[in-house]
Amino acid sequence: MKALILIPLLCLICLHSEVTRAAEQPNIIIYMVDDLGWNHISANAATMGTHGSQYRTPNLEKLASEGLSFTHAYAQPNCAPTRAAMLSGQYPARIHNDVYVVRSLSRFNKNAKAGFTQKTARFVPQKQTEDVAPEAITIAEAMKKNGYTTAHIGKYHVGGHEGAATMPENSGFDINIGGFSQGHQPTCFSSQKDGKWIFKNVGLGHFDQWAAPYNDAYVKRHKLPGALVGSPKHISDAVGDALESTLATLAKGETPFYLQFHTYAVHGPVKARPDLLAAAKKYAETKAEYSGFIASVDENLRRMRELIEDPDGDGDTSDSIAENTLILFTSDNGGTHAANTPLRGEKGMLTEGGIRVPLIACWPGVIPAGTVTDHKTHCLDFYPTCLDLAGGKWNPDPDTHPLDGESFASILRDPNSKSIKPREPIFYFFPGYMDTRAQPSAAVIDDIEGKRYKLYYEYEANTWELYCLTDDQPEAKNLLRKQPEIASTLSKKIRTWLTQEHPTWKPKYPKTKAAGELSGPPPVL
Repeated sequence: MKALILIPLLCLICLHSEVTRAAEQPNIIIYMVDDLGWNHISANAATMGTHGSQYRTPNLEKLASEGLSFTHAYAQPNCAPTRAAMLSGQYPARIHNDVYVVRSLSRFNKNAKAGFTQKTARFVPQKQTEDVAPEAITIAEAMKKNGYTTAHIGKYHVGGHEGAATMPENSGFDINIGGFSQGHQPTCFSSQKDGKWIFKNVGLGHFDQWAAPYNDAYVKRHKLPGALVGSPKHISDAVGDALESTLATLAKGETPFYLQFHTYAVHGPVKARPDLLAAAKKYAETKAEYSGFIASVDENLRRMRELIEDPDGDGDTSDSIAENTLILFTSDNGGTHAANTPLRGEKGMLTEGGIRVPLIACWPGVIPAGTVTDHKTHCLDFYPTCLDLAGGKWNPDPDTHPLDGESFASILRDPNSKSIKPREPIFYFFPGYMDTRAQPSAAVIDDIEGKRYKLYYEYEANTWELYCLTDDQPEAKNLLRKQPEIASTLSKKIRTWLTQEHPTWKPKYPKTKAAGELSGPPPVL
């Protein structure tokens, strides 16, 4: 009789152990789109109702209705520094992360009518790297130390420029499909070469195994129009195929997983699948190609969620991992293919249009459905948040690899908690030039007396600008003269941040050409 009681008791113990692990260590998927503007999706809460009718993303709307929308999520102004910040958990001024922009900080215009040429610029931009240093402890390496299996699919961009040591497979990722130094997809459709279907020059050839044209079985399985049969495969579908293969493998594992699903969409060349383009032409008055490309992002979200519900795709959802999987959907910088109205500016700028991005989190049974928060976050925050969700059993040594972000794990669990403190200031420093979009500058976003402010400093003109984002999303009213106390407070925070003393903190200020000396941090107002 005792033996009969023991068997179900052991089952309960095992079940409790599994539930405990599920609660402590969820699977984490970071779905990051390339160049998607903050309000270029139709999720109303996430965009504060500012999106246009040309964007139709029903699956993102569903994700938001079942999860949490962050209305003030920030990234770096360019794709490479955002990816480096997420990977390292550090600002570009750390010695392990010296990535401020794509290519270099000397991106002058030869005959610029606006901005600065190499001759007219007053400062000599600093040099930078293009990869996160091999010595850095990446988020993948940290998650592995916390018992996770790690994978990367798609665009990586901050590894491989300076040798194999910085490639994803040597930076903590157990699985790497497509990731290396490449910054975008050269082509959006597969083509034939020597009798084989390939995606020419995309992802080291990793996606060629999914390059064959659409067939009857494929379009039926993925609910696509029959007219696609026989036509070349679109890169978004191939990336989705890679996701399907990878999730099937990860779901069968005995450990939780951390997956970076970083699509090539919607970076140029902007080419939509034929059926998505035809549909977009019916509701998008302009830039239908872009709207159709975004639709493929939305389709991949649908595929992702279906795969989470049924990882092996056999129709039996008993292997579902949905309740133990957190999805974080975001973008790497502001939009560049269409206006970001009401936000000012675009990708590459420190204005809101260049750095504010969508962020939607969904974790069934944990994150309250249909919730919204204006808590500000930065791409730096993903690293500590993931460690927090992993149980915080292992963290990098703060003396050798400090993390500059803040965990938002508590907000995921209880967005409306009154005990949540405002995030510390978010800082930006850009010691160089990027065509007409950026010049040597610094900025800070912070909450003061219940309102959110943003202060800019421009080295070239030695000028400041102050905006209240709470009242003025378009950054149309410079409050520098009306609120000098706020400006002074924020200017001091910029200076303190830039001049902090830490072994890994190495800001290199742009040199003034005339003096040939370091110009130093901005003055205090």
